[in-house]
Amino acid sequence: MANDRYILQQEFFEDKTNSLSIAQIKNEKFTPYEGWLAKGYSPSTYWIKLTINASNQELVARIRPAYAESIQVFDAVSPTPNKVVGARHAWRDSDVPAYSHNFELAAASQERQIFLKIKYARTYLLSVDVMTLKEYLSVDHVDSLLYMGYIVFTFALALGLFGAWLINREKVLGVFTVQQFVAFLHTFFVVGYVRIFFDQHIDVSIINYASYVLVVVYPLIGLLANKLLLEEYGLKRLYRYLFNCLICGSSLVIVLLILGYIGEALKLNAQIVMLAMTMFWLTAWFGIIAGDKNQNINLPINVLRVYYALNLVMWSISLLPLLGIVQAKDFAVHSYLLYNVFSGLFFFLLLQYRSRLILKNELIKAAALKKEADDERFLREEQGKLMAMLTHEIRTPLSVLKLVVDRKVAGSDLEEFANRAVSNIDSIIDKCIQLDQLDLKALKINKAPFNLTDLIVTVVNDSGGSGRAHIEADPRIEINSDINLVRVIISNLVVNAVRYSTPNSDIQLSVAPEPSRAGNSGVRLIVRNDVSNVDIPDASQVFDKYYRGPSSTRISGSGLGLFIVRDLVHALGGEVRCSIYNNSIAFTVWIPF
Repeated sequence: MANDRYILQQEFFEDKTNSLSIAQIKNEKFTPYEGWLAKGYSPSTYWIKLTINASNQELVARIRPAYAESIQVFDAVSPTPNKVVGARHAWRDSDVPAYSHNFELAAASQERQIFLKIKYARTYLLSVDVMTLKEYLSVDHVDSLLYMGYIVFTFALALGLFGAWLINREKVLGVFTVQQFVAFLHTFFVVGYVRIFFDQHIDVSIINYASYVLVVVYPLIGLLANKLLLEEYGLKRLYRYLFNCLICGSSLVIVLLILGYIGEALKLNAQIVMLAMTMFWLTAWFGIIAGDKNQNINLPINVLRVYYALNLVMWSISLLPLLGIVQAKDFAVHSYLLYNVFSGLFFFLLLQYRSRLILKNELIKAAALKKEADDERFLREEQGKLMAMLTHEIRTPLSVLKLVVDRKVAGSDLEEFANRAVSNIDSIIDKCIQLDQLDLKALKINKAPFNLTDLIVTVVNDSGGSGRAHIEADPRIEINSDINLVRVIISNLVVNAVRYSTPNSDIQLSVAPEPSRAGNSGVRLIVRNDVSNVDIPDASQVFDKYYRGPSSTRISGSGLGLFIVRDLVHALGGEVRCSIYNNSIAFTVWIPF
């Protein structure tokens, strides 16, 4: 390899004071190492001493990865012996502009030593290679194509997930789509392409800080997405608590970054990612509530267990060198990119499979609901036919009975009771017909202008309340509504007041124009009467079907009148409410003009 030919020895020294000069460093004792230097997250400055072989041509020193903040070279033979490059410096400051950081090393007839002063806010994971310019351009070209492939692939996956989300609009899929877009941006920043495309337009310090933000936001979104997914299987309380702790920890990382503790934030972030990967795997095995729920889930739990196991392996390969726990290899610098590719692809396929299962299950549910609705409709239609037949068959003998009453009981003491019984039966039949129309949604509204006050007077007279009712209304109130439905509403309210009010007490009816809360024009009708202490109903239940007051058993009725009032008022676009104060009950109806 080129590195073996030109680097005879490489050594490092940790400057914990961050203040040593090149003259002082030359007197320090350096520690030899081979391959990659992996020292984890540290606030120190690291110095690299390279012993370079003699060469009759210019060489290029390449430093990877591309997120080193500052690299200064000290080479006595070089025309620019104190040159500085890094993520905090413009891309074009490199001797050979490329995605990585590099220096030109002048030709020399004998071996020599050069020093690199390196400062990272992120982990100290770095590799130095020395090669000819031709070799460098060849290697850089291959790496550039490889990194561009990573970027294009992660972006394509993000677009694919976004397209799937547009079809389903499902929450879990939406969060994973956001995560994949962040993964694309993270890759775009980390490999150094943002500096290449934007450093002429955006200050490099902003680009560098934006890369920190992406690094710490990525795990937080991943935690939220995976928690949502695992919650579908039923999370045990302990694991739900641990997930919340990790989410709080990831949020703390963002706060530390905002406050300027960049190194501390990035180190804690890497530790949380490692814990999160372990947590995902453990949760898939031990944190799911046992039972039938996880057997009927849209994505089999065993598939997730395999996925999280692969996740844990891939992230261990990436993060353990970053944390300085194990020695790094060339694969380490590509492992997180490979993770983004393979994990993204694998999970993209999983989510697509999950989306198809969701759609399939929704279609099955929709078919079941449609069948249930069709069965319900059939039963209602049959019920309606039965009700129509019964009311017709009952009304015929009822008419005969009414004729007999008029002829045989007229003038006797039984006439009033007989007529009242016939009227009650007729009223119940009318209410059943109205209720049936409401249930079948067969109610037709035919609006036309009419005088509301005249209608109220007519209904009061027909309902037997003319002697007790006191009407306060402008005789000129005209409204545009369905006169038959309004007649039923008023009739039910008046009959209800006549039946359940205290004997010989007054019934108050007031009518006045009144706009609604939304500003729509309408008219307000209030029917108020007094009731005894034992007859006070529950205001929260008076509009319920079949509800009757505490002592209403002594009075004939069906418990449908006020229920019908409420539904008819709503059908006309109005509102109705009941209010009780002491022994007074009032029904307030608002109907739009």
